[in-house]
Amino acid sequence: MRLSSILATSRRRGRWGAVLAAAVVLVGLGVAVEGRAVAQQAEPMLHEYFEEQAGEALEISRTDASGELPASVETPSGTITPPDIRTTPDPRRVYHEQNGSAATGFRPDRDTRRPHVEQYDDPFTPTLTPFKRMFAYDAVRDDYTLVVQKESLSPVPEGGAAEPGDDRFFGDISVALRGEQPVRIPSVGPGARLLNLVASPDVKVSLWRDGADNWFAKGDTTQRVRLVTEIAIGRDAFASEYPDIGWAELPRVPAQPSAHGRAYAKVAEAIGIGRHQRPREVVSKMVAYFRSFAPSDDSPQGEGDIYLDLALSKKGVCRHRAFAFLVTALNVGIPARLIHNEAHAWVEVRDDRIWRRIDLGGAALDLDQDPHLERPPHVPPPDQFPWPTGRDSGSDLAHRDRAESLEKAMEAAGQNGGNDPAGAGSSSQVDPLGAPDPNAPNPAESMPATELTLGEVDVDIFRGLPVRIAGKAKSAGQPCPHIRVDVVLVIDDANERRLGSLSTDERGAFAGAVVIPPDVPIGDHDLVVATPGAAQCGPGQAR
Repeated sequence: MRLSSILATSRRRGRWGAVLAAAVVLVGLGVAVEGRAVAQQAEPMLHEYFEEQAGEALEISRTDASGELPASVETPSGTITPPDIRTTPDPRRVYHEQNGSAATGFRPDRDTRRPHVEQYDDPFTPTLTPFKRMFAYDAVRDDYTLVVQKESLSPVPEGGAAEPGDDRFFGDISVALRGEQPVRIPSVGPGARLLNLVASPDVKVSLWRDGADNWFAKGDTTQRVRLVTEIAIGRDAFASEYPDIGWAELPRVPAQPSAHGRAYAKVAEAIGIGRHQRPREVVSKMVAYFRSFAPSDDSPQGEGDIYLDLALSKKGVCRHRAFAFLVTALNVGIPARLIHNEAHAWVEVRDDRIWRRIDLGGAALDLDQDPHLERPPHVPPPDQFPWPTGRDSGSDLAHRDRAESLEKAMEAAGQNGGNDPAGAGSSSQVDPLGAPDPNAPNPAESMPATELTLGEVDVDIFRGLPVRIAGKAKSAGQPCPHIRVDVVLVIDDANERRLGSLSTDERGAFAGAVVIPPDVPIGDHDLVVATPGAAQCGPGQAR
């Protein structure tokens, strides 16, 4: 992955001179050690070197405590690890809603005021805030109630492997099983695949999906269980360019209620769309139109048709935008869905190959949630559609909430003598602010450049072991407090690995540990330490 896709700044390379030594596996003791095995004639051999065997190297560290999940996974958002199935899950969030409740559908409303605080629970690693996929609808009734066209369920197969271009997630979900009755659970996105499923206690559980790709859990018992999942999904589903295809290449959209025809014609004229245009142009114009909506204390009225009132007034928050987009898309012939959870709503649009997530904005001002600073946030591909001035995307909400939570945690840690905000030994010190969001604006670009200085770093670095990183950040002679410092290992011009992120304290100092992934090739590599900056400090790089 190119560095430019990781850091929103130019950089120069600082030579690390890292020599990654070959692995030595002590099979008899069950211990994996990395180092250089050197036998000198006058000294006894302390460790004997064994050639790695395919499928056997470091096997003892490849699975978690359950023996069924990988111990760690490298993703574009950073290295993630599964939750420990042996620990007690959070009792405050249990999924128990049954399939039957979905039959009531989604009803649009006229309350277009922006919500100030929304409660939210994120069971995934990387965190998906606020895009946990909880409810999906793909059909519209005469009265504009949204429903699922095909409610029958089909099994979600378990197994297989991640493919090139996939994102990976771990899920940690407590479910109140009701025997064979399906219980709704969240998923990460359209077309997600289940690689592994571990239940505690060890009971029979299967996952199912309906025609709109809502996920459900079934069991053979009535009890509360903890489900830990490993999930793969193509990254194109989160943000990618809509292809230039013809109408005949799209899946056929069922005929829409005739009662909607007059209202749709007015909305299509206002947006400037029609079947004379290619689907990509229609989708682009629709995204621009519905992203230009604004919250309002005055509910839209005047047409006697809630779809028409919302679409022509351009008033509304996330759910109003997604609703009006869906009705418009289905009427013009673009397969689409409305997706929502307890905090946000967005749409999915189908092309000739996959469903793609599109955020139309209208997010709440704040979230009420456990920010899970010990988990890295998900880093989607760059948004392919432009945002208007005053953007209010879901990604902005997540970044703002995480930054505020980190600041509070660091203040509390300072009062407690500088302890790790997320607890001793947690990974929050590696990624306290998470990976950079390619879709978020960077107001720091106009600020004075940040000067980063590195302290001493070990010359010999070993795969799979932590490396201590420390340094300082300042701008215009003043310390840069609470900014993110990204650590990237440059293997060659075409291969770069993001190792994690650190955060500076009030004095502009940063310190923490990053781990060299086990699959990094042995040799000399470059270290890049850079920051996208913050409110008072511009982007910068190590020298």
